Amino acid sequence: MQDDQLLKIKRAVADEQWNKVLNLIEPIISETANTQQLHYLFVLSLFKTKHYLEGLKYANDYYDFYANDSKGQNLYFSLLLACQDFLGAHQFLEILKQDHVDNISDYVTSLTNKEIEVRQQKVTLNQKLKKFYHLGDLSVREANSTLQEAKQLPATEYFQAAQFIFVDPFVHPLIRATVLENVVSLKLKGKIKYYWLDQQNHEIDLTRLTGILDNPVQIKLNKFLQEKLADSDPILLEGISKDKNLYLSYVYPYAKQVFKKPEEWVNYWLDDYYGRMHPDTEDTRFMTKWQGKFRKYTTELLENNDINK
Repeated sequence: MQDDQLLKIKRAVADEQWNKVLNLIEPIISETANTQQLHYLFVLSLFKTKHYLEGLKYANDYYDFYANDSKGQNLYFSLLLACQDFLGAHQFLEILKQDHVDNISDYVTSLTNKEIEVRQQKVTLNQKLKKFYHLGDLSVREANSTLQEAKQLPATEYFQAAQFIFVDPFVHPLIRATVLENVVSLKLKGKIKYYWLDQQNHEIDLTRLTGILDNPVQIKLNKFLQEKLADSDPILLEGISKDKNLYLSYVYPYAKQVFKKPEEWVNYWLDDYYGRMHPDTEDTRFMTKWQGKFRKYTTELLENNDINK
């Protein structure tokens, strides 16, 4: 970038001519030599000109910067609120709390006020809530879309609707698990009822849960997959890992009950891939039963073209 171009940008920023800033930076934003500061000014100009979704998209591309820079944190949080992404805002707020950000009370107040503002739009709020409540009546594709829209629900309303989704047997396991993981990320306390793959409702303490891929089972499965495939077949490693992540979503939050012997599960998947016979043992019969369930759930996703979304 030429020095005169940088000077023009600085002058436009000083004069708060945000459309001009946007027009000056946009043609050069993809250049590798651009600094984080220039990227920040570009995203700020998108925010100031009310291109909120585009601004959030660009900010997510440089998420580490916005999560660790004080000005970046404020801009990123403002974008989340402008997009009414309350789920993302609450999740980001938890990160800021963990980082002991000094002005955390300002973030909390901004989020609370924005949720109050949205609650006053009762017709729109009730429409989104009604659709979210009835995830089980939708196809997986429609449910996935509704799940994205539900991010715009205030946390209290999101949790309220989620408790119905947790016990709805017609919700796909991946969708139900995603909703549960979202609720866990809100750091809510209390116990819920959750319909699991054994077709029973289970009582779950939210405070004891972590994310779908944040557990000892995941660590062990990854370890054995890396040991067996990282050097010999990295492409197969990527494919099995992707399937494994889906399976962990299906069985959430009871991965430990299904993947009791992680190394044997990895061997089972490799035998499947190479067309080898499974030994006839109680363990392999157990894994074959669960693998059949996994294939069923994945087929339902493939039929709806949602597997890569």
